[in-house]
Amino acid sequence: MKKVLVSISAALLVVLLALTMAGCDKSGNIQKAYENEGYTVTRIDAQESTALKTLLGEEAKDELDKYAVFVCTKGLQSVTFVKFPSADTIKEILGEDGYDKAVKSGFVNGNCYLLIPGLPGVNDIFKNA
Repeated sequence: MKKVLVSISAALLVVLLALTMAGCDKSGNIQKAYENEGYTVTRIDAQESTALKTLLGEEAKDELDKYAVFVCTKGLQSVTFVKFPSADTIKEILGEDGYDKAVKSGFVNGNCYLLIPGLPGVNDIFKNA
């Protein structure tokens, strides 16, 4: 009986951990929110994003493969956001103060950062996704 209970507990722990880890990435929700509003979402190579390179600095050039850059366009409106490996990575790059300001202004959503904002209504899609 004890072995069965331990096995069930371990299985539940694995499922809980998997659900927790899956809930960390907000990029899919953000993409769907923009697509639902009629935007075209394009993923570009992080190596090609000068804005991302500027944000990260020279020392992070070798780590650009950890990031994903998305450009959402609809007519003349566009917005660019970056999927970071984790929200903690955003904190490290922006600093605690910068991170708090970015969260308040709606530029951070989970592990994603609004790199090149657009008009207020366009930014609200990102914020509310």
